[in-house]
Amino acid sequence: MTKTRKNFFKNKQQTLLFFGVVILAVGFLSYDNYSKKQLAREDAIETFEENIPVQCENGKWIEFPELLNSSQLEKFASSERLSYDEKNNIFVGEKNKETFSTDADYSLSFFLGRDVLVEGYRLNSNAVYIRRIQCSGVEADRVIVSDRKVLMNYIKDNINTLALEKAPKNDWQVETYYFINDTDLYVQYETSGSFMEEAPYDSHLWLIRVSSGKSGAPAIKTLAYIEEDVEDSQKNVVKQGVDIYREAKNLTIYEFDADSGQWTLQ
Repeated sequence: MTKTRKNFFKNKQQTLLFFGVVILAVGFLSYDNYSKKQLAREDAIETFEENIPVQCENGKWIEFPELLNSSQLEKFASSERLSYDEKNNIFVGEKNKETFSTDADYSLSFFLGRDVLVEGYRLNSNAVYIRRIQCSGVEADRVIVSDRKVLMNYIKDNINTLALEKAPKNDWQVETYYFINDTDLYVQYETSGSFMEEAPYDSHLWLIRVSSGKSGAPAIKTLAYIEEDVEDSQKNVVKQGVDIYREAKNLTIYEFDADSGQWTLQ
């Protein structure tokens, strides 16, 4: 009898151990599968956001996830310019002061200050879910974009000749362009040391006005030459001219992407 009871308990322990191992294995596989799906989703969202600038420039519709109950909602379509209400943490349309949102995993930040077309669904009398959005301003005008990129490459390639001051090692590098309109823009350039975030920091803003030149190269007029203060932009020193666009907002910004070798809309 004792031997039988011992075998019974031994077999029961083995069975429990077996099921415990199985449960752990299933749990691990489930967690591993969930983690892979999460990483794949995060990668997909990151790729989606990285592609937005190019889609914007090409005038393509940028589509966000569909709402589950969309068939029950009133459709919405309008031209807009989005701003951000920091107090209430919401995106607001400057046209009718409606609030705009999209899927929680995505952001509308790229479209702030831009002229856009939006389509989606009215959630209530004052709130809209954006299903898809399209840039409709100058950044999506292919002729303007093409002309700007030719100009940006010309200045980038010739900055050490064009710059008002010579760099000690003749190593100015253009980092960013800020377009105010079709003719006026800021060129931000630095020495290679500061460009790589090494000391000393040496960055300048060159405010210029561009027109067509006789020899094919653009004619460039200096409006202001500004020495930047890395800690406080209010301490920037205007070394020449007048910084007439100091308070300007919603500038069209381009930064150089070394991987693609292209100027990327910000």
